[in-house]
Amino acid sequence: MSFRPSFAIAAPGRAFVWHALAVLLVVLLLLAPALWNGYPLIYFDSEDYVEMAFTHQPIIWRVMTYGMLCSLAKVTGTLWAMPVMQAVLTAWVLHEAVTGFVGRARPVVLAAVGIALAGLTGLPWVASQVLADVFAGVAILGVATLSFGEGLPRWRRWLLAAITALAICVHMSHVAVAAGLLIALWAVAGLVRLRPLRRMPRPRLTVATCAVVAGILAVPTTHLTQTGRFYFSESGQVLQLALFIQNGVAKAYLDEVCPEGAAYKLCEHKEELPRTADEFLWGDSPFDEMGGWRAMHDEAGAIVKDAIRRFPLMVLQAALENTVEQFQSIESGEDLVPMTWHFVKTELSHFPAEFRAFRFARQQRRPALDFTAQNDVQVPINVAAELALFVVLAVAWRRRDRSSCGLALVVLLALFGNAIVCGAISNPHDRYQNRVVWLALFAVSIGAVRLDQRFARRPPPPSLPAPDQVVP
Repeated sequence: MSFRPSFAIAAPGRAFVWHALAVLLVVLLLLAPALWNGYPLIYFDSEDYVEMAFTHQPIIWRVMTYGMLCSLAKVTGTLWAMPVMQAVLTAWVLHEAVTGFVGRARPVVLAAVGIALAGLTGLPWVASQVLADVFAGVAILGVATLSFGEGLPRWRRWLLAAITALAICVHMSHVAVAAGLLIALWAVAGLVRLRPLRRMPRPRLTVATCAVVAGILAVPTTHLTQTGRFYFSESGQVLQLALFIQNGVAKAYLDEVCPEGAAYKLCEHKEELPRTADEFLWGDSPFDEMGGWRAMHDEAGAIVKDAIRRFPLMVLQAALENTVEQFQSIESGEDLVPMTWHFVKTELSHFPAEFRAFRFARQQRRPALDFTAQNDVQVPINVAAELALFVVLAVAWRRRDRSSCGLALVVLLALFGNAIVCGAISNPHDRYQNRVVWLALFAVSIGAVRLDQRFARRPPPPSLPAPDQVVP
């Protein structure tokens, strides 16, 4: 009598349990701020996205993809659906990344990395918000794993590609970073053919390209299904004008063209321009008086285009300064302030049964949440992790460690790309870089683990015991 089947099933069964427990631990760690708060964390933008899930009407300064994703909260009847979904998807992508970059003890590595990210970065605070920000890092890690990870079964690679595409499409900044990253990776794939650069890791780009292209096209496709119009964004020109107002380019341009008779509404208000882009768009400024987003769309585009032509060096200098500022801005907790004045109508309209939990959540108490102590610890650690990425890249290059080198390269490119997109093209804010800086600690941790060759090697496939080893 043979018990061979029990030996074949037992080991995979135990492995599944350990993997599931590790993923569950990471999910709970990512949800810890929301659980501690007593309710999902609410940001200023949360109201617009939740409203779009119920009205299916576009808001000109938002893309509709994350709003449609918030339909999950509408269907389930609870706003908790959003951070839970975000935590599960983030934990799963972390699991797939560990599987693709680590050769053994993967549940232990995943649990250890999850604890490190939860304690030393702002990732849990990002995942616990009703906001698309957590998907910025998820998209980058998905592209890195698809390009340089090893050993994932085909169906799991395509599932990871689908999650990566979802993560890309929920915000236009994710689209821009992912597109730039894909272009850079195709350039790397071409450069490795050159003899001096043959140590450079060659990415596998078929599935990664499908994921990025699908994520990019999902934005206008969503708009087409909801509005009948195929477009990416209708707010880019106005956002760029607001940035030009903040960095002084708009004032210099208006001072030059308005005396020449330029027919801009903004000429009448060039001496009233506020100091920051946020004040221009959301504060007490002439913006609403001039008609707001739609009325200013064409004028903003014309001003931006001509200002770049007339003041190219000033625009370039401002872009570089904003990129540097954005790269350095990595603190957690930006604008996580009480929202009882802002989100009440949306909460009462769509989730009345949860209003008490929202009203008495820690976020709504005075004084506002204080992240000073957390940032005093986490900011230096994350800066050190960013610097250590260059060390990991150099060591991996020398050791011909394709996986570590590729992961470090993707994360470095993405960190700089995110700083350019959010700083030079949008407007520097801590939350923009904080949402992706955790990738540096992840990549450094994986690189350190892979220094042990036992973790760098792929494990042998499981096999059945020999006949003479079967217990009768």
